[in-house]
Amino acid sequence: MKATSHNKILGILHLAYGGLSALLMIGASVLMIGVIAINSNSGKTNPIGILALMIFVVALSLLLITPSFLAGYAFLKRKPWAKTMGIIAAMVAGLSFPLGTALCVYTLWFLFGETGRFLYHKAAYALPAGDTSWTRAVGREPGREYVPPSAPPDWR
Repeated sequence: MKATSHNKILGILHLAYGGLSALLMIGASVLMIGVIAINSNSGKTNPIGILALMIFVVALSLLLITPSFLAGYAFLKRKPWAKTMGIIAAMVAGLSFPLGTALCVYTLWFLFGETGRFLYHKAAYALPAGDTSWTRAVGREPGREYVPPSAPPDWR
């Protein structure tokens, strides 16, 4: 597969991973709101700690989902900061076993492999091959073999 195909697949996978994580967060939030509503209908008072915990979990989930959405967008639009955001998103996704770990491995394999380096590090591949004449020793005639110097005398 070509580097652009891997890049497109990575963009789609990061967006799908972010979307799946967002759906799970919304489902957990709806479940918690339902538990709070049922608890308040039964006449019991709701501790403020449950609501604070729910807000904290939602904020943390949004914080962990955001790099994946940004990386997916950057990969699909071939932004210059896609490699950096892809590494960050891969590290965050790697915390989630098994889908996030697989996405992390695939992202890092692509970005640090030859194809990803070629796609996102154009400066290293833009240089011309150059002249290899500098590899010959200066001042030697062509065809002359190297003869090592004789061993120093033993002064013992």
